[in-house]
Formats: sequence, structure tokens, C-alpha cells
Amino acid sequence: MDKKYDAVICGKLQGFGRTADWQGMLAYLQGLSHSAFRTASYVLADHVLPPLTADNYWGCFHTVALSDTKAFLMTFLKAALHKYQAQSLDFQHEYFISFAYSSMGESVSLDRQKTIKAILPVLRTPAEVQCVLDAFCGADSERKINYLAFAGESMPCYFVLFHLLRQIDHTPDQQVKILRQIIRRSTPLAYNFVSIMRAYFSLEQLKGSYSLNMQPYELSRIEGGYEAFLQVMNKIK
Repeated sequence: MDKKYDAVICGKLQGFGRTADWQGMLAYLQGLSHSAFRTASYVLADHVLPPLTADNYWGCFHTVALSDTKAFLMTFLKAALHKYQAQSLDFQHEYFISFAYSSMGESVSLDRQKTIKAILPVLRTPAEVQCVLDAFCGADSERKINYLAFAGESMPCYFVLFHLLRQIDHTPDQQVKILRQIIRRSTPLAYNFVSIMRAYFSLEQLKGSYSLNMQPYELSRIEGGYEAFLQVMNKIK
């Protein structure tokens, strides 16, 4: 079993954090044994990175995490999510955006997949979801839709997905394919979303037991903004 804390390692890493010596931190981490490095990863995520200011966190991310994303990315994402939920960090910093841009031209990027999968479900607003997707995917709507279809669910993600599905209203087969993926989640939110989308886009070819009975004016309300979308989604049980 991995050792998740070591006072000496923690003290060293906190010292680098206090002085914002990210190159020193990187050199120290690279000099650790395999087992000590695993311990240091836990210490970073749980004790060293969360107390940093947002600017210092992203400075450390830029120097340490991006030096070897295979070794460091998930450790830093764990701390980032903790800081985001504590409202001490967002995902609009220039270092995060530049990291996202760096993978945009790659057809397949494990870093992009890991980051989007970790971040999207916890974002509080549709604007934040859109910002992250824009940073990683640019204007590629198909890529955005695929990430939303396979990421964890949330109301902001469903709202952004709804608007992206409107952009491909001329390809109902693609809409049906995405909604079939969503329904596999087997959650109340997924069922509600697919039911509404099936009625909104008149996707009769999407087979299943859908007892939804909504008037056209009720369906059109979801075009009125996020709050209206929430009301319609929460109305159906």
C-alpha cells in the first residue's frame, strides 16, 4: 500500500511553495525514489497545492505538471478541483488556457481527455463549461458534443449540450446517436434530458418508453435561458 504522507517530504514541498520556487520543487521531485515520489504525489495533492494562491497554483502547474503530464497531471487536477470547489481557483488562467490550446490540434490527446473528464461535471455554470470546451476544442462542435456525451453529467453540461444539438439539427441520426449514449447513464437526469430532446427535435426514431407529455410552448421555454431550462428539467420526474 502506498504511503500517503511523510513529514519530511511535506516540509520540503511546502518550503518550495512558500518561496514559489517551482524549478526547485521540480528538481526535488525528480530526485526522489519511485516510492517516495508516489508519497510526494499524495502530499502535493492533499497538503501542498490546495493552500496556494490561484496564481501560485497555476505557476506551479505550468512548471511542474507540464514538465511531465503523465506523472503529474492527475495530482494537479485533484488539487485544482478541491480549490475550485472552495472557490479559490477557476479555469480561465492564462497557463490553463495555454495548456488547453496546446492539445487542440491533436486528434487524440490523453491529457485533454483526462482534464475534460475531471473538470466538466463539477463546473457550476454553462459559461464555465463553454469556456473549457472552447479552450480545448476551439470551434469543433462535434468534438465538444462527444466530450459532453461521455463526461459525467450535470445541469450546466446538459444545457450546453442542448445548444450544441441545436447546431446539428440537420443531422437527426447524429442527434439520436448522442442521446442513446446519454440514456445509457440510466439516471433520472439523463432520462429527463433525453425525453425533452426527443420531443423538442421530434426524434421519433429514438425508440423507448417515454411518457413525456409536454405542450409545444413548454418545450420552447428551454430556449429562454439556463433558468428556464432548469425549470423544465426539474419538472419531469
